[in-house]
Formats: sequence, C-alpha cells, structure tokens
Amino acid sequence: MGIDIYKYDTSLYDFGSLVIEALEINNLEELHKKENGNSSNGDNIQWDKKFYENNFKFNNLYLEFIKNFIKPLFNGETIVYQKQPEIQFYLSGGINSSQFHKDSDYGYPPNQINFWIPFVDTFSTNTIWIESDIGTNNFYPKGINYGEILKFDGFNFRYGNKVNDTGISTSSICFRVVKYSDFVDANIKFNIGDYFDVI
Repeated sequence: MGIDIYKYDTSLYDFGSLVIEALEINNLEELHKKENGNSSNGDNIQWDKKFYENNFKFNNLYLEFIKNFIKPLFNGETIVYQKQPEIQFYLSGGINSSQFHKDSDYGYPPNQINFWIPFVDTFSTNTIWIESDIGTNNFYPKGINYGEILKFDGFNFRYGNKVNDTGISTSSICFRVVKYSDFVDANIKFNIGDYFDVI
C-alpha cells in the first residue's frame, strides 16, 4: 500500500479550532511561544494533558469524521477504529523528536492503516517523515496542509518526526483503522472495546 492524500472540508470538520479551544490559546503555529509548552526543552506533556482534559467536543467531531469520511474510504464496510486519536505536538525550537518506528514493533494488529491529520500547514521538519521503502531507513518528509489527511502503512513502514527547526509548531492527530473482516485481536492492549471500537 502506498501513500494517499485526501482532502476534507474544514468548515464541516474544523479540528484546528477545537484544539485551540481545548488548549485556550489563539494560534497553533506559535504554540512553542506559550509558557505551558516550556519551549526551552521541547516538553509538550502539559499540552497533551490540557488537550485530553478538554477534548469532549473534539472527540464528538472525530467520531462523526470516522463515520462520514473515513468509513466510506473502506467502501462502507464495517471498520475497527482507534477510539481515542493520539494528539501530537511538534514544538518549534524544542529538542523533542519521536523515535522512528513501525507499528508492528509494538504489537499493533496487522492489516491496519494509519491516518495522520495536521492542524497547520506542514513542511520540512515540522511534518511527519516516512520510510521510502520497507527496511531502507531512508526517510523523507511528507508535508501536507490543514484540510488534508495522510493515509499510509505504518505497520510495515517506519515513521516519526525530527527536531522542528521551522519556526512553526505543528499539532496533529494520528489514528489507526482496520477492516473488521481483517482484524486480528492478537494483543490484549490493542483489543476491541478498550483501544479500538467498531462502526
């Protein structure tokens, strides 16, 4: 499976505004300038905590997005989807970066598909980097804009992010989806009911 990019209507699914509301800020691109972000060392734990404490509206919109946008990508088949998407903050000027990995290293179910949605326009080191081919350890940035969603095979291809030196912070979510007919409940941590749900 290759990489696909889809466009969605931000007037219907304005995730960015709900993240701004949850974090009680005015601008996601300048998140690194806020005290809570502690940009001196790139610590984004406080932003994660604040988001998860105030994400009720966001989660409702996410469920509608899964129903009305993601499920049709699977021809309307029953799907297994990640109940709580992972929020990610790549703060500009910080030292935080994520280790390059593939989901099969952590026991995620095979046949899954990864989706990544940024809430600002992304490029260079403020975006996700994905392996060019399985096992090459050769990574390239996949910049997309707000209103676009990246679909890729994170089970087999390594991915991650580098230290953000662009001057623009990125906030995003990632989540995983599997066709119900392909789902293998092989890991108690990633089972239906706790980590995943069916729709």
